[in-house]
Amino acid sequence: MLMLVGVSTFARGQAVTLESLLEEMANGDALARLPSPWYDSLQASSYNRESTHRDAPGWFADSDGTGFIRQEKRPDGTDEWVLMEHEGPGCITRIWTPFFYYDFADRTGPNIRIYLDGSAQPVIDEPFIPLVTAKGSIGEPFARFTARAGDLYMPIPFARSCRVVTNAKPFYYIINYRAYEPGTVVETYSKEAIDRAEAARKEIADRLGSVPPVTSEWRLNAPPRVVAAGAEWGIQLPPGPHAVREIMLSFPEAVENPSLLRSLVIAADFDGAPCVWVPVGDYFCSADAVHPFATLKRSVTEDGEFRSRWVMPYASIGKVRFINTGASDITIAAQVGTNGWTWDEHSMHFYAGWRPDETVPGNTFLDWNFVEVTGTGVYVGDARTVLNPQKGTWWGEGDEKIYVDGAWDAGFPTHFGTGTEDYYGWAGGEVPTRRDEFSHPFLANVRVGGLDGATLGYNIVTRERGLDAIPFRSRLRMDMECSPGVDIREARHQLGYSSVAFWYARPGARHNRPPAPDQSARAIMKYVEIDGRGRIAK
Repeated sequence: MLMLVGVSTFARGQAVTLESLLEEMANGDALARLPSPWYDSLQASSYNRESTHRDAPGWFADSDGTGFIRQEKRPDGTDEWVLMEHEGPGCITRIWTPFFYYDFADRTGPNIRIYLDGSAQPVIDEPFIPLVTAKGSIGEPFARFTARAGDLYMPIPFARSCRVVTNAKPFYYIINYRAYEPGTVVETYSKEAIDRAEAARKEIADRLGSVPPVTSEWRLNAPPRVVAAGAEWGIQLPPGPHAVREIMLSFPEAVENPSLLRSLVIAADFDGAPCVWVPVGDYFCSADAVHPFATLKRSVTEDGEFRSRWVMPYASIGKVRFINTGASDITIAAQVGTNGWTWDEHSMHFYAGWRPDETVPGNTFLDWNFVEVTGTGVYVGDARTVLNPQKGTWWGEGDEKIYVDGAWDAGFPTHFGTGTEDYYGWAGGEVPTRRDEFSHPFLANVRVGGLDGATLGYNIVTRERGLDAIPFRSRLRMDMECSPGVDIREARHQLGYSSVAFWYARPGARHNRPPAPDQSARAIMKYVEIDGRGRIAK
């Protein structure tokens, strides 16, 4: 049930409000500028508390379902379990939990209670699972059912403090939230704030439900052309300041010849810096074949149309390139649209970086790095491609470990998750099948193997961040554990990995994902190519 609390004092036009957060959620321009007011993106989760330091025992303890902060008594003598607490202004940006609670048949779970600004009355007090699966007080698209899980994206801002509890021992959960700098004026979530934001909620729901066509001041509509083997097609953008609003690639040849998805690269250079260099298939979650899906920033159709809607600003010069690293000519058509942009000290360049194919044996546990960035920026998304050559098995026990600024030197991540599929918004409980594929505005389970009816073959997941984007002042490192299910943990049980990371950064930032033309020119790994020792052939 939704309960009433008082509204904090705030100055209109200067405060963080429910309306401003809703608008920011669907506004691509907001991601391309450093946040103002600044916030730290933090996470509370049920990760295994045996993990205490990167160099200590227990770092790969994957029993992640029962961690919490503490158990405490209410004035009436009943117990509550504290999942998350924060002192200062902030905002909950995402809550995830499975659609079962210990017993796979329990689809309700305990009540989740959210207390704001020290109030004894929660603003939310209702069954946890219905809340995040759009069967409670918050409907779609701000709460969504995925595959055996739910994700709540309704922003819940608070002026002074927040405490999230359950009235029974918690199961798996992840809570993402913003911690604004002291003194930031925030209007606390309340019935009055919800009522006032009704029009904004409806507008943003419509925008999230069906992505509107991109309008641009300058647009190139290029007819099909041949990009010869080893050559590139460069599209010079209008002199700045501008921002790319959309890149559309028509690539029907890839439907019949999927190997071209790895050898054709999408690249972009802004203000003299190489910022994007990723094979088209990997950029669009289609490394092995064309996989239709649609999120807020990217979409693919079954006939080979690929659209990117990331906003990509530049101050003076920009160029989009399509590079053919393969041995065969490729025929493509493209559209690129830009609008004017006010470039200032908050503006950032867009980056996309690829880590090529690599195999890891099942008995080796390691933190597999997507990207490391030094400089100032905002991390906004990623995709992971996993080749599983073992029938009927689970490949994704590994937790995300995201280090922001000084966290790496401290030896413990800013974000410590509960499992790969949890990070991407769905849940385990059974070995997935192709019925578990879905596309939502910020999350997509693009492909579930399917060659054996389960996970044999390629498994592709992606996440795009909105209000849960992660700003960093000096450094960001995104790792994901390589940790397969317990039935494939021998040396012969090889898994293949590749990834793409998306981020924004101020000029001068550096990263560890340079162009990799030799790897792009090489054929993608095939699940059938396994040698006598169980290794996947390249």
